[in-house]
Amino acid sequence: PTVLATPNFLRRIGIVSGHRGPQNDPGAVCPDGLTENSINYNVASRVVVKLRELGYTVDLLEEFDSRLQDYAADMLISIHANDCRDYGGASGFLVAYSEARPQDGLDNRLMECIAQAYGAKTGLDRRFGLTRDMTDYHIFREIAIRTPGVILELGFMRDDRAILTEDPELLVDGVIDGVLCYLNPNSIVPTPSAP
Repeated sequence: PTVLATPNFLRRIGIVSGHRGPQNDPGAVCPDGLTENSINYNVASRVVVKLRELGYTVDLLEEFDSRLQDYAADMLISIHANDCRDYGGASGFLVAYSEARPQDGLDNRLMECIAQAYGAKTGLDRRFGLTRDMTDYHIFREIAIRTPGVILELGFMRDDRAILTEDPELLVDGVIDGVLCYLNPNSIVPTPSAP
């Protein structure tokens, strides 16, 4: 028998704009006032628009959105940016999933699709210095157990500032390519290289 593909509109995708919400949490803040919240929202809202244009059902979610409790979807991506401190030339992105999820599960597949596509599109290197805040991210404990989820740190607000503020469409396209990789069951997701 022929297996029919799931129509795009039946695919639900959650996009969290990190630090956004009524708490007025700016996230990381640079000395000149650039906020992580503004970078995250600029990218997250554009990702939502593009995915909706492709016919997907997409929810733009806040950091502490009540809808996140038992949130059921094909995937959830929480978009963040690394802080503005001077790490002596720190550049690149990080992506992680819950340490409580299986290493060979859908969360890992989603993470690798996002990492491969985002790195290829943006030219940023993948970094592997994951923090507990990433692997035990509060949203991972809220979403439904069958919803694969990742947190993506787009880049460093100091050393990757130009791409984060001047070329958000490149970042958006990297995220979109990662989503499409994950949703295509025939795509080959490479094993990550060791840090």
